[in-house]
Order: sequence, then structure tokens, then C-alpha cells
Amino acid sequence: MRTLLAVLIIAATSLAQTPEKTVPQQGPPPHKLTQGADGHFTANPDPANLDKFEVHVVEKGETLSAISAAVLKNPRLWPQIWEQNEHIVNPHWIYPNDKILIRPVTQITEAAPPEPLPPPPPEPTPEPPPARPAAPPPPPPPPPPPPPAPVFQLEQRKPVAEIKANDLYCSGFVRKAEVPKDLMVISKLDASGGVLASDSEYVYLSQGSEDGIATSAMYQVIRPTTTITNPSGGAGTQRDLGMHYLDVAQLSVVMTQPDFSIARVIRTCGDGIQVGDIMLPFQPIAVPAVARPRQFSPTMKVAGDVKGSVVISQAMLLNFGSVLKGSGIIPGVRRGHLASLDRGIASEGEIVYIDAGQSLGVKPGDVFVVYRNVELDGRLYKVPKEAKKLKGVRTAIGELVVLKVEERASTALVTYASDGLSLGDAVERK
Repeated sequence: MRTLLAVLIIAATSLAQTPEKTVPQQGPPPHKLTQGADGHFTANPDPANLDKFEVHVVEKGETLSAISAAVLKNPRLWPQIWEQNEHIVNPHWIYPNDKILIRPVTQITEAAPPEPLPPPPPEPTPEPPPARPAAPPPPPPPPPPPPPAPVFQLEQRKPVAEIKANDLYCSGFVRKAEVPKDLMVISKLDASGGVLASDSEYVYLSQGSEDGIATSAMYQVIRPTTTITNPSGGAGTQRDLGMHYLDVAQLSVVMTQPDFSIARVIRTCGDGIQVGDIMLPFQPIAVPAVARPRQFSPTMKVAGDVKGSVVISQAMLLNFGSVLKGSGIIPGVRRGHLASLDRGIASEGEIVYIDAGQSLGVKPGDVFVVYRNVELDGRLYKVPKEAKKLKGVRTAIGELVVLKVEERASTALVTYASDGLSLGDAVERK
């Protein structure tokens, strides 16, 4: 009995002296963050022997207790996971894309294949059947029926959205008011010093938390190109419609510092983000649904309470405003019969800018009909004198749906065009 009591006292003393891994207090976040090989920022180094463990990659918002609940079915077992991950400095601070070791991988060796079975003995050759008398030849087959008359199967086209997200967030705008240029892209998050960033890449922003930049905030990246004028707008300020801005991309802030931020490119509009591109807070765009189908006729008449004209197409402005130096030639209006082509030609699905905006009561979702005067060219054939009766007669050649509206100009999508739309084509609200 005395011996058993002594053994119990020694065991209790040994257990009391066994050191336990204490859980540190949560405290403030670590200040020293390093960038991992995959580009994410963390205070924890990558674990060793990744190939010998099942690995869990931390997602945004996860904790060790959440990971324990998912893989061990008990959130209170998170100390077991921490004990196995010595590279985690503080269990209260893990970061997205950190690698967590879950359990060792058991190597299973393949068993040796069984010995092949001996080949079966050859079957005895059957005796040939007795010869049968020859049968008479079969009658000839009947002639084939005549082929059926050809039938054209026309499958019904599936309806598609007339206005797509790319039309709303990548169509640009013409604004008379000054756009702030304080928040801009100052560099790409790349040691090579690149100036172009595309989808899923990261860029540095010129402002940080001291300027009100917050994590997860969304921004629209824009690029000023050139001042847009209306050649038929008269003299003075009526000709100036404002500065044109390209929609370049949308991005989301992933980390902030006091005087700068890091953002991830969510989507680009066909061109890479460049150093110097400015940003505005992202705002969802809602355009009222337009009735479909809509009747159209070359001789149709509309109310015409708002009138304007096509000023320029978006395609003519895609190469302006870039930090990559070009010719510097701004598309303008020259003299001659091809002068209108200097502002671009737009067809269905393309973007144009018209000289009708908020000052005339234009709203997103408004439908405009495009008109052009009947032109008779006497250089190709003799025009009878009676043709002067057609002077001033117009033909409807297209339709526009307004996407964005500014003070003096609007951004519109070409939904129908029987001919290329160009500078000077008249537009009237339906």
C-alpha cells in the first residue's frame, strides 16, 4: 500500500512539472508583415514538409476554431491544430492564403499483383457440320422510296439582354464638371516595374487610411482623354461638351497603410490599368428596362421633344489619355465630304456620345431615333430637277438607348443601325 501511494505521488509531481504550451493573448495585430511566394501578406512563415501533411489554405474571415470545426468537427480542438503548426506565431492572427497543416498523410504502398492464372487447355476442335443444299438467290430488293422534300428547320433565337454589364461599366462618359484627381494608381505591385495591370493583379493607390480609404471599398478606374466639342453647337461655351473619360476597370482595396493602399483588379474593360489612371467611388448603374420588341421604320416619326446629334464614337477615343506616348493627334473635323468620318463610325452594339444631357431632361433608358437627310449625288448620275422636292426629307437609320447622362452630353448604346452612324446624324427622343 505504501509503495502504491509513493508511485501515485511521484506521477502527480511529474504531471504537474510537465510544461504546457500557453495561448498568448490576442493583442494588437503584428506590425511586421512579409509577402509570401504567392504574393499574399502575412506574419507567419510557410510551414515545412508540406508534402507530408494535408494542407488547408486560410480564406478571408477564417479562424483556427472555424478550421477545427470544419476538419475536426469540433471548434474546441483548435489547440491541437496550433500545436501541429509551429510556424504560426500567434493563433489569434492568421491571414488569407496562410497554409495550415491538418494531419499527416499516410503513404499507402501498392500490393504486388497476383500471379497470372495458367492458360486454360485448348478446347477440342468441333467437327464441321454436314453440308447443306444451296438455297436459291434472294429476290432483288424493292426500289427505295423518293427522298422527302427539303425542309428548313429554323430554330428560335434565344432572347439575350439588350444592355449588358460591359455596356454600363465600360462605356465612358463626357463630363463638364471637374473630376478629382487626388486618388490615382501610382504603381503596379510588381518588382519588374510594370505600368500595365490586368485582371486579378494588384496596384498601389496614392491614398491610404488617413485619407479615408477602407478595405473592401470598390472604385471605378477612369482615364481622361480629350475635350469633346460639338462642331454644330454654335460659338463659345455651347461647343464645349466637357472632358471625355474612358472606363478602364473596377478594383477593390485589399490592404491600407496610413499614406497608401493596395488594391486588386476585379475586371478590366479591354485595356490594362496604367500608372496615373484616376479613380471614382464605384456606383452601381441601373437603367430602366426598355420594351422589346420595338417597331422601326425608315419613315417613322417620333415626338421629338428632345433633339440633338451624334458627336463622336467611343472607338475613336480608346487610344487617348494613355501614358504610353502616341502621335498626340486629336480627332477633329476637317473640311471635305469625309469630315464626319473623323469622329468615327458606329454600328449595332457600339457606343456613341450625343450632345443632349441633363440640361435637356435626358434620362437613362431614353430611346432616341437617328435620322439622316436624303442625299442625292449628281456626280454619279443625272439628278432630275424634281429631286429638289426631297430637300430636307429625312430617313430613320438607327436607334439609341441612353446609358449615362451628364450635364451637356450622354452616353448611348447603338441598338439598331441600317447604316454606320457618324458625326452630325440627328437624334430625337422617341
